Amino acid sequence: MRYQSSRPKRQFLAGVRCPKCQALDAVVQINVVTPIPDEYIECTQCGHSEHRPDSDEISAKNHLEDQLIRDATITGTSGTVKFKN
Repeated sequence: MRYQSSRPKRQFLAGVRCPKCQALDAVVQINVVTPIPDEYIECTQCGHSEHRPDSDEISAKNHLEDQLIRDATITGTSGTVKFKN
């Protein structure tokens, strides 16, 4: 059996900007194994942390975006603003 540490695993994410302070290469992904498995990102510059959305939230957001696109194609609007002279 492979040894697994109970300490959180920290991994820098190259090329990623912090959503709050926009610092480049300052975001760390943290995986916690015990007591409750968890995964989140944290900025080493400003301390901002953010959890990964669960699959239900992602599904609902994608469904809403798909519905907006379908509605726009039915009504003939594409979201482009046209100015009249």
